[in-house]
Amino acid sequence: MTKSFEKEKGKEHLDKGFLEELKHKIWSTKGTRFTADTRLKTIAKYSTLSISFLSAYLIIFGLVSVYNLYNPNAIDANVIAFTITALSILVLVFSLIENAQNYPVKAKNFHDCALDLADLYNELQNYKSYEENASENEKMEFCNRIQKEYQNILRRYENHDPIDNNKFRIKFPDYYKVKWYDWIWTHILYFVNTRLIYIVMMLIPGLILYFIITK
Repeated sequence: MTKSFEKEKGKEHLDKGFLEELKHKIWSTKGTRFTADTRLKTIAKYSTLSISFLSAYLIIFGLVSVYNLYNPNAIDANVIAFTITALSILVLVFSLIENAQNYPVKAKNFHDCALDLADLYNELQNYKSYEENASENEKMEFCNRIQKEYQNILRRYENHDPIDNNKFRIKFPDYYKVKWYDWIWTHILYFVNTRLIYIVMMLIPGLILYFIITK
């Protein structure tokens, strides 16, 4: 997917020396880490929402059984009891799995990483603006230091997912020469990655509940 992005303008930095290449590398990584932060916050939001919905459904199914809000001639009482038990197990397992992911913590780490890279990027920008007369040796020493700091920042944090890089690229279609099908496919993958499973988890019990009550 990433290879399908043509980078006619995006490759220009490679022809302007190591300083420009380093600037682009820090800028793109910074943007991608901010994108990863947003993605994980979105997942955390929908995860919490889906668990809340499942817990509410569990209570509602219990009330349906207590108040006999279903047709006993069409649906056996054991089916209602089984549905409540299965939903209870599902809520428990799903909650444990989701809580173990620590989405808010991971999102904060990506945000902190992006902020560290932003500081490094600003330092590089200031150097380019106010040290125009620096010697080649001074530029080399500066680039080596920035490169080491950049690598040290990356070592301190978890790497982002490919979808984060693709999502960042489509924000700059002129720079990366994004094709229309890349834009569409990236949004589809992003939806699947951040929302699909949680929306399904919220809808299916509702459909089952509707079937039980109206049967």
